[in-house]
Amino acid sequence: MVRSAVVDLPVVEASGLATRRSGGVVRVLVVGDRTAQIAVGAYSGSAFSAWDTIDLASVDGWPMPDGDSQLEAIAVDGGSLVAMMREDPPVVLVAETEARTLRATITLTAPPGSPLHGRWDDPSSRGEGLVLLRGGRLLVAKEKRPRALVEFGPVGSSPRGLSRDDFLAPDESWDAPDGAVDYVATAMWRLRGDAKGVLGDISALAVGRDRSLWLLSDKSRCVARVPLDEPLTPSGREIRQVEEVWCLPKKTEKPEGIVALDDDRLLVAMDTSSTTGNGLILERPGT
Repeated sequence: MVRSAVVDLPVVEASGLATRRSGGVVRVLVVGDRTAQIAVGAYSGSAFSAWDTIDLASVDGWPMPDGDSQLEAIAVDGGSLVAMMREDPPVVLVAETEARTLRATITLTAPPGSPLHGRWDDPSSRGEGLVLLRGGRLLVAKEKRPRALVEFGPVGSSPRGLSRDDFLAPDESWDAPDGAVDYVATAMWRLRGDAKGVLGDISALAVGRDRSLWLLSDKSRCVARVPLDEPLTPSGREIRQVEEVWCLPKKTEKPEGIVALDDDRLLVAMDTSSTTGNGLILERPGT
C-alpha cells in the first residue's frame, strides 16, 4: 500500500515539477498551464517552507502573456537555467533566472528520416514531460500515439541513447544553445508489453535519486519506475518492463507533474483550478 499526504502547491493548473538540490536543501519548482510564474519552495522531509515566485513575464524576451502560459513541463540544471516546455507549439523556452533573460527558444521537430516523423503533428499528443541530458540534449515524454520517450538533439547530431550517466549531476550546468534553434527527434523508445499495459499514457517523467526514471500516467492513475539497469540504445526502440508500480488514490484529480523528493518520496502535481490540495506526496511502501 502506498501512503500519501495531500499538500498545497501555490500554482493554479499545476502541470510541471522540478527540483534543484544545493547544500542539502531540496527546492521544488512548480509551473502551470495558466500563469507565467514559477513557484519555488524548500522541502524539509514532510512539508514545504514559504514559497517564492519567479515571474517569467518579467524575463527579457519572454514571448507569452502572463495569463496563458500553457506550460506542460519544467526542468532545471545545477545553475540558474530553467527550461519549460509547451505542447502547442512544441517549443522549449530556456531562461536564465538570475540574469532574467531568455537564453533560447528550442523548436522540437520530427522531419522525414526522424523516428518520430508523422507522429508529431497532433497538437494534443506531443510533449508532456521534460528532462535535461548531458551533451545539450533533451528527453521528452510523448503522451500517446505512441506512448514513448524521445531523445531530441541539435540538428545534425547523432542519437546517443539513454543511461543513468546521461542525467545531470546536482551541481552540473546544461549545455544550452543560444537564440532560436531547432532540435530534432533522434531516437524514440515506445512502451510495449507489460509497460504499455501498466501505463495508459505518459503524463510526466522525473529522474529518481538512484538515477532511474519515474513515469506518471494520468489515464491509469499510477506511477512506475524504469530502472535503466540496461541503457536504452538508439536501436532498441522500446521499453517493455517497468518496476515499482504505485497506484494513486482513486480521487486523484488530473495528475500532470512528478518529481522525486528523496529516495522514498515522490511529489505529484494536479492540474486543478485550486491551490488547495493540488499536490500529493507518495511514500515508497515499506518505509
